[in-house]
Amino acid sequence: MKVFLSWSGERAKAMAEFLQNWLPDVIQVIDPWVSSQSISQGSRPLPSIADELSGCNFGIVCVTPESKGSEWVHFEAGALSKVLEESMVVPLLLDIEKAQVTGPLSQFQMTISTDRDEVFKLVSDINKRLGDSALAPDRLVRSFEQNWPSLQEELIRITSQEKPGEDQTTQKRTADDRLDEVLLLARQQDRRLTKLERSIDVLGRVTQDVAESREGRGVLPPRSARGVAEEEERRKADLVFKLLEKYGVGRVTIGSDSLTAAVENFPDSDAVAIAEFRHTVEVLANETRCSVIIQGTDKKSYKHDWPF
Repeated sequence: MKVFLSWSGERAKAMAEFLQNWLPDVIQVIDPWVSSQSISQGSRPLPSIADELSGCNFGIVCVTPESKGSEWVHFEAGALSKVLEESMVVPLLLDIEKAQVTGPLSQFQMTISTDRDEVFKLVSDINKRLGDSALAPDRLVRSFEQNWPSLQEELIRITSQEKPGEDQTTQKRTADDRLDEVLLLARQQDRRLTKLERSIDVLGRVTQDVAESREGRGVLPPRSARGVAEEEERRKADLVFKLLEKYGVGRVTIGSDSLTAAVENFPDSDAVAIAEFRHTVEVLANETRCSVIIQGTDKKSYKHDWPF
């Protein structure tokens, strides 16, 4: 499998060159390509890069604070997106947060290079696209755990390198760039806002009941069947957000005997994580007495019927 490694600037270059050797240590059939190492002397760089871009199966864009505004990186990322699906082009960030990445790179699913779980997901995504050549999940876990420390050490070394002057290598952020960052941060708060809205709704209903009771008989009126149903629905929703919080719960639909929840982080490669996820869904089904359907952002789904 051809993996194209894009870079701009000294620190991103060092990162790409290390990944060229590190990735095959984890998954042996990967063939990474980086322009600083893979173009033979006497060859013309641009045609060689164009050939590799058109023939690659996966793209990793090494991004540092000084390279995020590089026109060359944006060109290569754009070229990769034309020949690959968006999910197969991954900006790999070093010494920079996701919210700080703006412009064309912000459209891709980014990975923090120092985050063990995120890097493992990146490696797992590559492995899944190998078909019959893919490593078994347990072998992939062992291989990753064996090689992760060396990547950690190298990233620490690269991060400690002196950064080029901001005015020499980066562009000024425009108002649109700042707006993109605000929108990204707002999306990250979506789940908290959803839970807050539910809490406000419950508080408003209780306050209204108390006010009406004071104007009437001085005691709270008995709950209607509708009120009981609404309370049960809120209880189920609270359980969904509590039990599935680590998976990034989004939209939740609750019926009388089933519920559906959309999640951002759908485990599909780590056997241990998958087992934990299924157990959590089973607990949710038992607590709510509903059949539970979990849907991932990549159209994957998992269903646990109740009673089973």
